Order: sequence, then structure tokens, then C-alpha cells
Amino acid sequence: MAFHKYRNQSLFYETFGQGERALLFIHGLAAHSNCWKYQVDFFKDRFLIVTVDLFGHGQSSKDVDPIFAPRIDAEAIVGLMNQVIKKPFIAIGHSFASQILPEIVKLDSPYLKGVVFVDCTYQGFEDVIKARADFGTSLLKLSDNELKVEAEKWYSGMIAESSGAEHQNLIMSGLKYCNYRWLFQSVAGCVEYNLKYPPDKTPIKNDLPIFIMETDSAVGADFRKSWVNHFKNARYFLFEKADHFVFITQHSRFNGFLDEFISDCF
Repeated sequence: MAFHKYRNQSLFYETFGQGERALLFIHGLAAHSNCWKYQVDFFKDRFLIVTVDLFGHGQSSKDVDPIFAPRIDAEAIVGLMNQVIKKPFIAIGHSFASQILPEIVKLDSPYLKGVVFVDCTYQGFEDVIKARADFGTSLLKLSDNELKVEAEKWYSGMIAESSGAEHQNLIMSGLKYCNYRWLFQSVAGCVEYNLKYPPDKTPIKNDLPIFIMETDSAVGADFRKSWVNHFKNARYFLFEKADHFVFITQHSRFNGFLDEFISDCF
């Protein structure tokens, strides 16, 4: 168990395995670092694995501005990778990491060798941003008890009904560490966040491989939400008949595609 200090905040992280190259895994909204257990188990014999709890989640500091937390997450994570890990790495992020991975690219770590967007919504269109903000705002109008019920209903609704209890428990486990109102303040604040940190200003670098994996039940069902709109030459794969948490519920297939990309990057 370790913490990286940044702006008087503590970013929880863990490392697994060993190697001269690293894989950094960034979880999504309301999750935590343990959600990557299947990837840790699969890759730790060949790589140094780094997992983090984003601010507002897990064991990391909670008193961070929910609107601008993704940029602060990115700065803290790049500091961790540059100052502590100091190895070439690929950053893999899920869902909410859509706002963090572009900032990691902008911060231009010399160690960054590839980026993987896993069902991450591209917020480059006004209607996509507005729909996200409206959703967050609508939930914030609820009482605390109502918000808890609706948030858990929304979250569980993204899990395939066929998922076993082990997968469902792993996916839902991050919620117990979170403040529901903080979570949806972050969602509702995406308009303000994207004005300050525009996703379409993310650099496109010929020497930085990008892999976009989406599911047909979430981001992949609406092309306007895809990061392919920005990274037009990225490697792409669409998981059909898959839920939002495909890296858990279909972890064997997911790990295989990720492994191929990693091999090409390194």
C-alpha cells in the first residue's frame, strides 16, 4: 500500500509484478483500483502493473473539486509515473478516464508509449456534453436517499444480466468508497470542465499508438461518442453483445486484444 503526494492530496496506488515496462490502469466513475484484478493477474508476470484510486474514490483523498478532479488526477498520475515508477508505460483507462487520458497525453510524459480508451465517451460534441451534464444535474436534484437508490440502479444497469455474482460484486464494490453527490457533481460539471480542458485539443502524435475498445451496449452504440472522431487512425475494436464493464465480464477476450496492442507498442 502506497500513496503519492500531490498538492497536499494523497493518491493511492499499488504495484504488482516486475519488469522494465509498465502498464498503468485507470478505473472509471464510482469504481476503484481493484476492478482491474483480472488484468493484474494476466499481465503481472511480464510487466510492472500500476493501479490507482482516483481522487474522490477508493483510498485516495476525497476533498478534491469534483468538476476539475480529472485534470488533477492526470497531473498526480503523471507525477507518479515520472517521479516514482520511471519506466516506459502504456495507460489504460475505462469510462470516466475519458477525461483523464487526454490530459495525460497533453502533459507529455517521456515515458508514455501508448494509450487505451476502454468504452470512454468522447465529449467533443455539444449534444453529447449536454446530455451528460443534464443527467448529472437531474440526479443532484434528488434527496440523498433518492440519489443513492437511483445511482445504484443506474450503475447496476450497465452490467449484463448474465454476469455472475463474482463479477457483479466486483463492479459494484467501488460504490461503498464514494460520495454519490460528489460523483454526480463531477458528471454535471463536464461542460465547465471541457471548456477549460477541450478534448479536441488533445495532441495527435504519430509516435503514440492509440487503441479504442468500445461495447455495443454503451459508447459503441453511438458513433458521436467515440474517440475515433478525434483519433481517426487509432486501432479499434467493438465488443458485440457486451456490457460497459467488458474488461471484467469478458476479461479473457479483453486481455487478449490488449496483449496484442501492448506487444506492438513495446
